[in-house]
Amino acid sequence: MAFRGFLILLCLLASALFTVPARADISVRASLNPQRAQVGEPLTLAIEISGAQNVAAPAVTADGFDVQYVGPSTQISIVNANVSSSVQHRYSLLPLRAGHFTLGPFTVEYQGKTYQTASFNVDVTASAQSPQGQVPQAQAPQGQARPAPPSTGQSGVTQPGTAAARALRLTVSVPQQDVYLHERVPLDVTLYVGSIRVANLQYPTLAADGLSVDKFPEPSQRQQVIDGETYQVVHFQTAVVPLRAGTLTIGPASLQLNVLTQRRNSLFNDPFFQHFFQDDPFSTERRRMELHSDPITLNVLPLPEEGKPAGFSGAVGRFTLQVSAAPTEVTAGDPITLRMMLNGSGNLAEATPPELMNTDGFRAYETHPGKSEDGGPGSTTIAKSFEQVLIPNDAHVRAVPAVHFSYFDPQTRRYETARTDPIALVVRPPQNAARQEVFAAGTPGQRIAPEEKLGHDIVYIKDDPGTLSVRSEHWYGSPFFWLWQPVPLLLFVAAAWYDRRRQRLTGDVRYARFSRAGRQARQGLAVAEKALAKGEATAFYDAVSRTMQEYLAAKLDLPPGAIDADAVARRGVPADSLQHIGQFFATCEQIRFAPTSSDGDMRGVLTLAQQIVRRLERLRKLAPSAQTRAAASRFEAVVRVLLILGMLSGAARAAELAEPSPRTTFYHANALYKDAQYAAAAKEYETLSESGLTSGNLYFNLGNAYFKAGEKGKAILNYERARRLIPGDPDLNANLAYAQSLTEADACSPALWQVVVFPLSHRVATRRLVCATSALYTLLLLVLAGYRLWPVRPRWLVYAATGLAVLVLISSTSLAQQVLTDDWQPQAVVISSGEAPTRFEPAENGTVHFVLKEGSLVRVVETRDSWIEVARCDGRRGWIEKSAIEEL
Repeated sequence: MAFRGFLILLCLLASALFTVPARADISVRASLNPQRAQVGEPLTLAIEISGAQNVAAPAVTADGFDVQYVGPSTQISIVNANVSSSVQHRYSLLPLRAGHFTLGPFTVEYQGKTYQTASFNVDVTASAQSPQGQVPQAQAPQGQARPAPPSTGQSGVTQPGTAAARALRLTVSVPQQDVYLHERVPLDVTLYVGSIRVANLQYPTLAADGLSVDKFPEPSQRQQVIDGETYQVVHFQTAVVPLRAGTLTIGPASLQLNVLTQRRNSLFNDPFFQHFFQDDPFSTERRRMELHSDPITLNVLPLPEEGKPAGFSGAVGRFTLQVSAAPTEVTAGDPITLRMMLNGSGNLAEATPPELMNTDGFRAYETHPGKSEDGGPGSTTIAKSFEQVLIPNDAHVRAVPAVHFSYFDPQTRRYETARTDPIALVVRPPQNAARQEVFAAGTPGQRIAPEEKLGHDIVYIKDDPGTLSVRSEHWYGSPFFWLWQPVPLLLFVAAAWYDRRRQRLTGDVRYARFSRAGRQARQGLAVAEKALAKGEATAFYDAVSRTMQEYLAAKLDLPPGAIDADAVARRGVPADSLQHIGQFFATCEQIRFAPTSSDGDMRGVLTLAQQIVRRLERLRKLAPSAQTRAAASRFEAVVRVLLILGMLSGAARAAELAEPSPRTTFYHANALYKDAQYAAAAKEYETLSESGLTSGNLYFNLGNAYFKAGEKGKAILNYERARRLIPGDPDLNANLAYAQSLTEADACSPALWQVVVFPLSHRVATRRLVCATSALYTLLLLVLAGYRLWPVRPRWLVYAATGLAVLVLISSTSLAQQVLTDDWQPQAVVISSGEAPTRFEPAENGTVHFVLKEGSLVRVVETRDSWIEVARCDGRRGWIEKSAIEEL
């Protein structure tokens, strides 16, 4: 029999191979259903080619219809060893206007031959809800010609000539077409929706070469009656800025949406069902359409050269200027904050800030932009603020000079300049006008000149304070940092657990049976319940008995044929569950072989089986679930505590950051430094440091101020503090080395093995090293988790994990070395002038052990009253007075 079937199959294949090519001709026919429709109701066109399957879909176009290709359908039939094949190409035709149309004939090309189908006559009537006339002609905006209806909006899939009868139209308009370069021009994109339902409306896209286009905001929607018909009008508003002069084209704008049409020959065509299921996917057909507007042109004029002021800012529009200064009563050398606000309409993107008419008598710093507000996308209104710090040089200054701002007004077509009046000031002379000098003891009037080598000096101060942050006790002070650290580890543990469970399910048969027992039992009891509902007692008892046998065998690891009370009891099942199991099997056997049984008996057996399964599943999972809930509760409590600590920490930091004008204080200190008032500058810098703010540039400038004031120990102290924040700064390293060379201070250099083993230590700031280590650690655990989850175990993940592990090792060891030497071992710098004796005991009469040079770096070992035990780089220890050193 098998051999005969094989021969028949060979004969059929041979017939298919030799019969199909022999047929040179094919037959083509078309069908259209229905041939009478309303506007917006789709028609189905089917073109069937018999005798071949590899025929490409013919191109179908129909005036007055939106044509969409649906797809092919093939068929093969074998009758008496004759093989026939066919392919059917289907199209959806959406009528766009009413009228009488002739569709076809349609042409099919195959193997160099051309075939034609019959033609069809189609009558399309107007929809009961659709307007009988043309698409509405909206009022054209000012400065733009009103477009003709056939070309105002057209679909990307139909002929432009049919646009006049459409219920959808998209337009683009601007207030005027003659604009100036960099002028902010409002632009409107409007969608008109007539008697048609649409959905999934997308934001429009706009082709605009040579223009900057703002994002579209949320559109507005309203109803508008045009020529007696009601339309939904969706209005998108934005703004464009021309970037070059000449003729620029805006558009065409494109917008995609779905057109909702009612399916024909459907139960839901009934008016009753349409009322309740009008948006049901089974009764509604969605057709994706793309609308295009006509492009518009802008005549962009260049800004005129005639009358352009020398201080033209580049702003185009109309603006007002407001200026305020605070405080207005100061001492010479104190900073004044000048606030300038520009309000108006136009474009300020390329504009320069307002400028002072003159700065005589002032030291003026760079102007910084402040808060900016605008009316949102599509609006031309804007408000922008600027701040500038001014420092009066002497008490002769009487007012802040006037401020001017030049702009081009496109309405008046000329340049305008907004000016403000001077702001009166009261400037008092400084209480101590003389510069602070450092004199040598016993030689009044003789100033100590810094002992500098010929041709050497320190690098100049930093002009900007950098990032001023609140000083924390340790780099790990943030609770959020520690809250994140266990997350990657938990992800890896979860991935490892999942991988282990997956391997056990595939390799451990006993574990797989145990894990799936509960789910399979519920499925079997569901089958038994269906048999109960049908009243099939035999099928019910077979299903419920077999399900419980298999469940207990898998759950208790028993052979399928050894399920009895003794075997179940030996598996440690509780007495009450054991009693229920015995009752179940006894009842099941008794009723199963009884002559008759009622639905109540079967319902009781099913309920008893479900109780047994639920109880055993609960007993197996109760303890872990309780532990899980307890762990989750503890974790939630920890998270809440950490969040509260983080909020308190953030509030404390915010309070510390609320110190008035830290940047202004920094600039004031810089001004004092430039006037060679080094002691006063150091005091200003110290004010910032004592307020809790810190930055590498602040400590750098403070070190420079102390160096110029002759206090090289304090200079080295602040250079060391700056080195912890910006260790790679070349200016800092140069100044620190130069100061140490002048004092011959002891500098601890790491050994060669430390440089090799800890390559990043003391070369990268501690906080950055912490972030890098945390990021590498997180990435490593994510890669390992991906390796455990990936079934194939790709080798490139092994290479990636190995490389990340090496980087984590280098980063973590360098971080540990840096923390041990810098953070966990307090260090100090000798600040006393000259030399500081270090004694064997904490007493003034103690024997001098060794002498420390000014600026020497030592390690703090112990503190006792007014004495501190320190250790040099070579390990020698001694006691030094607390006033002679200062901790980092």
